[in-house]
Amino acid sequence: MHGVQPFDRFRPHVAAITLSLISHTNAGKTTLARTLLRRDVGEVRDAAHVTLFNTSYTLMEADEASLVLWDTPGFGDSARLLKRLKRMDRPLVWFFSQMWDRITDKPFWCSQQALGNVREEADVVLYLVNASESLAGGTFVEAEMEILGWLGKPVLVLLNQTGVPRPVEEEAAEERLWRNHLTKFPIVKAVLNMDAFSRCWVQEGELMRAIEEVLPAEKKDDFIIVEKAWNARNEEVFRKSMRALSHQLTANALDGVPVKPVGFLEKSLRSVADALHVPMPEADAERAAARQKLCESLSARMEQTVNELLALHGLEGDAGKELLEAAQTDFSEPQKMDVAATSLVSGAVSGGLAGLIADLKAGGLTFGGGALVGAVIGVFGSYRLIKAFNLDRGEDNKLHWSREHFREQVKLALLSYLAVAHFGRGRGAWKRDPRPAHWQMEVSQLVDNAKARVDAIWKHSSRSNVGVASVNEEVELMMRELGDETLKKLYPVH
Repeated sequence: MHGVQPFDRFRPHVAAITLSLISHTNAGKTTLARTLLRRDVGEVRDAAHVTLFNTSYTLMEADEASLVLWDTPGFGDSARLLKRLKRMDRPLVWFFSQMWDRITDKPFWCSQQALGNVREEADVVLYLVNASESLAGGTFVEAEMEILGWLGKPVLVLLNQTGVPRPVEEEAAEERLWRNHLTKFPIVKAVLNMDAFSRCWVQEGELMRAIEEVLPAEKKDDFIIVEKAWNARNEEVFRKSMRALSHQLTANALDGVPVKPVGFLEKSLRSVADALHVPMPEADAERAAARQKLCESLSARMEQTVNELLALHGLEGDAGKELLEAAQTDFSEPQKMDVAATSLVSGAVSGGLAGLIADLKAGGLTFGGGALVGAVIGVFGSYRLIKAFNLDRGEDNKLHWSREHFREQVKLALLSYLAVAHFGRGRGAWKRDPRPAHWQMEVSQLVDNAKARVDAIWKHSSRSNVGVASVNEEVELMMRELGDETLKKLYPVH
């Protein structure tokens, strides 16, 4: 059959394992090919029969072994084709002997190209379905499975157009529905979620394991070589991603804006004033200026880091404007106090103490009695437990992001990684989407469980003589472990 080989996969001594990507027309084969290859190939349009010729691409090469992906024309008018085939004594012989016209008989011509590729090239067939369509309405799937059954090649069904990432239980339930629907076709060996827009490299690893299971025995040793190379590449991207995020978090933790030194009394009064939302113009202006500087630095680092993640994952786009807006929205204003904590502080501060704070702000007073001193110290001690604002003064007399804020930065870093790692190249240029609720829940729980570790790193970073390398080493180890735990939560087979 007609074929195009952009890369020379026929070099001597290279053992090729070949995958044929097959589907009904306009199901997203070329889009998925772009995502798996991490580069733009073919033509993508929302129309039938955009791909007209079988085209091969090298997915991975390692040690004289090669994994090849064929993008094929889509099936067309499968039900009519099946009826005609069933009338023939030797249906495939008849079918491949026909000279279909590429213009007037395009559906059959494209089907002939695709089936010829499966017959002549495929070790394994990757059959892509549009999972957004009803199973009951997808009659062409059954017709195409029956036709593929005559060729006898193992088929892995890939569910495309499944939407945003969902909890593993929901995805597994959808796979079961399709598996049960196709159980009468013995060529179907597995059903896997593989959305071209939102799959993750962990899911690609599941696909690789499924391919290994159904390959002919004589192909498995060579496949294991390229599978290891595939996994090693993805794991290296993961490590580099965690390193990039670690550099960002380390810089955020060490970042600080010098401010005027304050004594114990002013520090205590500022804390109580923050709890009561009583303005202190000079201190508030200083904090606002510091917060603005820190926010600008934070957003610049976020932009740089996400752009680095995009490059690592073979994606295009610029994270600049949208990340700046996100940083300003998420981090520029003080975080709200817990309601119970507010009640605790408000209840502990008597009307007399509140009046004292107001008087001090108006012109300054000294404490008139030990009872008031005790009240201020007592409230300040309780307030340490709740930290209502998102800046904190370090030993170096600079304002830094607070420990609570640093925890949120760790969560945001992990969520940013997930967003990039799931974004398929076939979708086009990068854009930031709303984070799936189950991502936020899993990440928040993991970071909250690691709160003592996160806080210890934050505390270490606020010391006046801290070294950048020592903080970064701690952060990178933590991020690798948290990132790995996150993926295991989202994809338990990881």
